[in-house]
Amino acid sequence: MPSRQPYEDGFLILLIILAITGLIWLFAPFLQALFFAAILATATYPLYQTLFQHFHQNANQAALAMSLLVIVILILPLSYLLTVASIEVGQTYGKLQAWLAQQDQTSLIAYNQTLMQWLGFPNEIQQQLAHQIETNAPHILKFGQKIIVGLVQGIIGSTSAFITFVALAIFALYFFYRDGQTITYHLKVLSPLENVYDTMLMNRFSELSGTLLLSILSIAFLQGLTFSILSLFLGLPALFIGLAVAVASFIPIVGAALVWLPLTLFSLVKGHYLDAAALLIVGAFINGFLIDNLARPIIMQKIAKAFNQGRPSSQVTEHTLLTVLSTFAGLIHFGILGLFFGPVIAAMAIAIFEVYEHKNHDLLDRT
Repeated sequence: MPSRQPYEDGFLILLIILAITGLIWLFAPFLQALFFAAILATATYPLYQTLFQHFHQNANQAALAMSLLVIVILILPLSYLLTVASIEVGQTYGKLQAWLAQQDQTSLIAYNQTLMQWLGFPNEIQQQLAHQIETNAPHILKFGQKIIVGLVQGIIGSTSAFITFVALAIFALYFFYRDGQTITYHLKVLSPLENVYDTMLMNRFSELSGTLLLSILSIAFLQGLTFSILSLFLGLPALFIGLAVAVASFIPIVGAALVWLPLTLFSLVKGHYLDAAALLIVGAFINGFLIDNLARPIIMQKIAKAFNQGRPSSQVTEHTLLTVLSTFAGLIHFGILGLFFGPVIAAMAIAIFEVYEHKNHDLLDRT
């Protein structure tokens, strides 16, 4: 067998870097969907293993059943929420277009005078604004129509992008379930690290994926269920409001207040003071204090303990500052998916530091 030339290893490393760069460039439009599918598959993989045994170790049937279960639990409720919201947006768009078509210089000046008087602006400023509106009324109306059309197009575009994202994530999810063990085996084989370090990194990813996803979904379910029950008593659309609260609860700090606070203010304006008091108590005390502040840490600890199985837990779930910063950074970079991506990326970075520290503990200066 001929000996390897000195430049072969370097050339092979160069080819590997080019291959990885080319794959990232090629699959860049799908990376977020693939990463989300990987988090979802890792978090729910224990349930897939149960179904795998139930279907007599038939990987195709178990992966299909698990994918359908995810669709029923996650995708269909979100689809319902988007459908109802799209209908409401379409109706509101039609009303706004009809209202704008009826406006002219006189009506705009009248609206402006009413608003300025209510805000308490001086008469000179009111007259100047009235003159500007009278001069530019056609442009103002045309600009308003452009804004409405742009908002509707943005919502429709976001909805279609969401549908494409979900379809790709579910497609990848099926194969992650079915071929999960094969994928992890090949990753360990190709990794230059020892298998013990590969396992450490994979366990950390599994822990964070499961803890974050299941805790967020659990809190969303509890908050949505609470407001669904309240909405039934108040005569409001229970399913829609419950789903809206559940989805809004994904957003840290403000969360479900984005839904129940406007409802409370609307009830006050309408003179329904008992309804407003009930919405405020359930939103601020039950959802905000009991569920979000008291139940959330308990649920996260229980889920983390189940995934850790005796291993030390991740610092991300224990460090409030790191959790909040990584969550908001994820929101800035990835949108709503950053709720999952941000903390997982931060946790994986910490896990890599842990591997480095463990592997080079004899070389590190600890004085």
